[in-house]
Amino acid sequence: MTFSLTRRAALAGAAGAAGAAGLLASSRVFSASAEDKGIPFVPNSFGVLAKPRALPVLSFQNEQGQEVPLSHWFGKPFVLHFWATWCPPCIRELPSVNATAKALGADGPQIVTAAVRGSTVPKVRAFYDAHQIDALPLLVDPTSSVMMETADQDALVASIKHVRPDDLKDLTPSVMALHGVPRSLLLNAKGEVVAEAIGNMDWSADAVRHTLSVLAG
Repeated sequence: MTFSLTRRAALAGAAGAAGAAGLLASSRVFSASAEDKGIPFVPNSFGVLAKPRALPVLSFQNEQGQEVPLSHWFGKPFVLHFWATWCPPCIRELPSVNATAKALGADGPQIVTAAVRGSTVPKVRAFYDAHQIDALPLLVDPTSSVMMETADQDALVASIKHVRPDDLKDLTPSVMALHGVPRSLLLNAKGEVVAEAIGNMDWSADAVRHTLSVLAG
């Protein structure tokens, strides 16, 4: 698979809990070739919403089973990244996301990662331990409700058009918006979604700082 020219989407395997099988079978995994680090993490790789979108009260589940509100990270622009333990490009990308979060440090911007349906806390913990993921929060979105609530179909389609329009030949926007992973969202200091992108990306601290500054203030 080539990424910049004719990147294709593959169906994700139906792994994990039986209750997640239906979603996983219809989920789309967006991956780059082994030689490609991913989409450049630059403003033009993102689809920008027509206007920032305020979100309802949303929360994730942490390792202790407690609800953690998304509003915990409001106050400064940040990145919200959805991934899954059953998604090959996601698990290939996450160590780079972790390295970027570590380079950004406590002053940020923050990168908030959440594993979607089928990615249970034990599976995420096992992956974190195996790959020394130590700079990212361990959060799960058990029913993918937060990912679906934050999805903006027009912005996601725009992100595809910017960097890999051939993907749109065999994808319906609704499937892409609801089930496509990995994906990265940019939120402003008010906690409003301003831009979204699908696909594994070429992460770096400087790129995250620049892109958030341009798109999220």
